[in-house]
Amino acid sequence: MNQTRKPASQSQVVALTRYRAQLERGRRSRRADALFATADPVGAIRALPPDEFFYVLHELGFPEALEILVHGTVEQVQGALDLAIWDRDQVSTERADEWLTAIAQAPFETVGAWARGLDVELLALLIRQRARIYDLSLEEPPDEPEGILFDTPDRLFTLELLGDEQTQRMTQHLVENLYRADQFMMRRFLVGMRSELDSELEQTAFRWRSGRMADLGFVDFYEALEVYRELDPASVQLESGPVASGQSPDELGMDTHLRLPVLMADRLAGATPFARAVAGLTLAAEVTALHSALVALCNRVLSADRVSPGDDPAVAGVLGRVAATLDLAVEFLSRGDEAAGVAAVRRVSVTKLFRLGVSLVGKLHKLARSLERDSPFAVLRPAIDLWEPEDAEVISALTKLRPLYPCLLDHPPSAGERPFASLRDLATATVAIERAGAALALVAGLGVRPEHISPERLSVMGVADPAVVDTGLLARTILVQRLLGRGLGPVEPLPAQAVSSFKEKFNGSTQHIETMAKSAAAVLQSAAPGGRFTPATEAVATRWLHGLAPLGPVLIADRSNRGPR
Repeated sequence: MNQTRKPASQSQVVALTRYRAQLERGRRSRRADALFATADPVGAIRALPPDEFFYVLHELGFPEALEILVHGTVEQVQGALDLAIWDRDQVSTERADEWLTAIAQAPFETVGAWARGLDVELLALLIRQRARIYDLSLEEPPDEPEGILFDTPDRLFTLELLGDEQTQRMTQHLVENLYRADQFMMRRFLVGMRSELDSELEQTAFRWRSGRMADLGFVDFYEALEVYRELDPASVQLESGPVASGQSPDELGMDTHLRLPVLMADRLAGATPFARAVAGLTLAAEVTALHSALVALCNRVLSADRVSPGDDPAVAGVLGRVAATLDLAVEFLSRGDEAAGVAAVRRVSVTKLFRLGVSLVGKLHKLARSLERDSPFAVLRPAIDLWEPEDAEVISALTKLRPLYPCLLDHPPSAGERPFASLRDLATATVAIERAGAALALVAGLGVRPEHISPERLSVMGVADPAVVDTGLLARTILVQRLLGRGLGPVEPLPAQAVSSFKEKFNGSTQHIETMAKSAAAVLQSAAPGGRFTPATEAVATRWLHGLAPLGPVLIADRSNRGPR
């Protein structure tokens, strides 16, 4: 049943204003000036959860973030390194260099305190990747080292510093600070480090890191994939029931940190279906619970997509898709009813909402894949892609592992792809898939069979590159044949003289073009399944008819240049 959009009540407007103000405070709280403006800046910094601490540093960037970093606890610094320097199960050298450079600039007392609490395997790995260690009581350093040699302050070890000049300076500065903090710790550390293998250190450090990441919602890849498990959209119902009691929004407190990346916080401050629904929550307990669940969802999706939180472009793409998918789910459940949208975020978990949105898009994904798989021309080996450019772009976007909406379907059309964000997007893409399928059906109805366009057959026809052959080219070639009365045989290259004759016969006069269009339309209608146009086949037929005057590329049998032109 269609429902009209209900106007927001005064209480909803007040809630929306209050909620957006809270989001704005959350964004400001990530700036150094806001943290240092509190009565206890150090306490405010150290109160941040490890992931929020990372977002503060990451969004500021070094060297500006250094004044925040130096006040971080061991747990915060370890958490930031967990989020920042790993690329799947390996440490990213480039990201690690940036963070080690910042850590080395901290006061030596602070660096020493961090070193005592950080995973010893991770710290050992980071140093071993940047220096070779020689115990002078056992061996001599090489006469012709690859890097530069550096004697430790106690003269018991020589380090061969590797990498470029900047990396060498950073490593030396870090080791000197660690020695100043605790030379006995560093002696034991260097002795133990020499006997370890980089691979073993990395594996052990990754295991420790995985446990901590799971606590933040960054679970194992296979476990994280659960968020992409599709469900039956009809199974998601908005059941009635009492709303849990909780604090009012005013009692929530104004210093609550919203542990979301800025991109997601900005999206929630907008007017999208999910943002409007969340803004309608009036109880502090509900808002707090939803934000915790949303953080966990974002982290799980990043894990499932194997995206590092420090990879800004990839994170932006994933979180943009998460937000759009939640918008799609809320719109599906609410159908324009603002109260139903609030009920959706109140009574359905955000993970289930995300899975609902994934499932709605997944139907299109399956449809596009089946169109590829079940095409009458799918038997060709090697495969030949018969999609016209627009259809090819649609099918490519929809058959991705994470399907996207092709922007050429927007009004006005544009390049690229974006996440599905509305029911209209789903409907538009569905129509586009139907058009792609209709093009294949019409070509088959015109008599084209797989054997007519096999690689061997195309070679005989003079087509050197099968990629130039698409449904439009085949349809135009056959239509020209039929309109010139050249029979009902399989698709064949047109003699150049026949093409010239067609252009002369159906010249630029309106009358001749209309006559040609009517005849061609009749041919296409007879080729349509059941001899009748559907909206999809009619749209394709119209597109092809426009390609007859002026005439688009066709297969031409020309000795000097055989092939389509």
